[in-house]
Amino acid sequence: MMALPSVGGILDKLLFTHEAATAGVVLAFASMIAALLLLPQNERSRLRAPALLLLGYFVLAGLNAFAAPYVKTGPLRTASIFFLWAAATHATVMAVLDGLLARKLHLPIPRIFRDILQVSMYFLVLLVTARSAGVELSSLLAGSALITAVIGLSLQDTLGNVFAGLSIQAQRPFEVDDFVQLADSNEPLGKVIEINWRATKLLTNDGIEIIVPNGVLAKTSIRNLSKPNRWVRRSIRVHAAYEFSPTHVRETLLKAIVDTPGVRTDMAPSVIIEEFDPDGASYRLRYFADMDEHIHTKDSLVRERIWYAFRRAGIDIPYAQRDVHLYTREVDDKETVRATHVARRQRDLRRVDFLDVLSDEMLQELAEKVSTRRYAAGERILKQGEEGDQLFIVEHGEVAVVLEPDGSPPIELARLDKGKFFGEMSLMTGAKRTASVRATRECAVLVVGKSEFQHTLQQAPELAEKISAILATRQAQLATTHTGMVNAANVTSQSTIILGKIREFFGLRG
Repeated sequence: MMALPSVGGILDKLLFTHEAATAGVVLAFASMIAALLLLPQNERSRLRAPALLLLGYFVLAGLNAFAAPYVKTGPLRTASIFFLWAAATHATVMAVLDGLLARKLHLPIPRIFRDILQVSMYFLVLLVTARSAGVELSSLLAGSALITAVIGLSLQDTLGNVFAGLSIQAQRPFEVDDFVQLADSNEPLGKVIEINWRATKLLTNDGIEIIVPNGVLAKTSIRNLSKPNRWVRRSIRVHAAYEFSPTHVRETLLKAIVDTPGVRTDMAPSVIIEEFDPDGASYRLRYFADMDEHIHTKDSLVRERIWYAFRRAGIDIPYAQRDVHLYTREVDDKETVRATHVARRQRDLRRVDFLDVLSDEMLQELAEKVSTRRYAAGERILKQGEEGDQLFIVEHGEVAVVLEPDGSPPIELARLDKGKFFGEMSLMTGAKRTASVRATRECAVLVVGKSEFQHTLQQAPELAEKISAILATRQAQLATTHTGMVNAANVTSQSTIILGKIREFFGLRG
């Protein structure tokens, strides 16, 4: 009866023959070449480990061949085989997991699973080579049971973190590049930059690295702000005085965040009245933004836009209410400041050519009625195509006049600084805006509306003719910039047309 070969004999044929060694060398070289081609440039340095293991095999194999005639070289032979197959399995795992699956098929393998698989492969190669060398694994494992128990007790916390890390990788409550926050901790918002065996590393917006043990993460609630979507809803609380209606405040808040960088335009914002505080009505503006490291900057920019919008709308952000008793009051100082503002506005109005026909009394009366608006850099003051009835004069700062053709990129036509004005045709005739105007930096503009100018024209209807002539002349000059010649007949005809529009718009008799 034919005897069955022993396990040791089978392993010896599989590992220690010349053919097996050749196959191992070919597999190691092929896997390293594949990994070199598949891995990105910054990860190719990881091939040093299998390369060193393969070099160790050649060194030990050479020593074994040289010393074989003189001494017993069984340990050298066993060690060389371990180094060979450790190199081959390491390079194979790297080429398949990191190169093929992660890079080519876009199926990234978590680092902790990759490390466990690599260590398991090393351990398997060690067991097989030890068994083929005649080592009884059962006695080895039985003898080390006590040592294993002692090591397990001493590494209880570390092993807990390792298994917690395995659980995190299996359930995937968060991944690298997600923004998370521990629900029961004072730690700030952090971006996950690494999940390893023992801990998870977070990078805060302040550039501080926080290392949280995986065991702690497994026992606490985690706010993942990057899932299930990369956008989040943000909310900002603001107070407004009670004398302003909720409708007015709500409309102002919604207009404030239009075109604000970082605010999503495909998801509608909302405003709710949260409560009535002693200092005023509390409103909460809710809007959507993409979650990234600039989220707090986006919140700050929205608050900045709210401040400017409230100032333009005349809405006061109330202070804390206190009863203060003053024994002296400087009324004269307040009146002096008001007179100074009116005089400055009067000078600004005088710079507008068609307003220069007004008398000093009319101009002063108009200066007392007009208002000043402030805009942040990047805010849109006028939108092309919308209706309007206001003239704007730049008090300080700078604005850009932009033409926005359909289906084409915007074209900047001009930049206006202090003393320049725009919107005169809308003020006088109600014409739609022919271009958009944006603030290139923080600016203040003097606003003259139809309601303020109505009384002036009703007092002196003859001014409409002078104003129409000035506007017609300017339009003719702009139309003949290249020739430099103005046709008087065209000016007269255009003046008549503009005059008719002014009278119709303001309800003046012909």
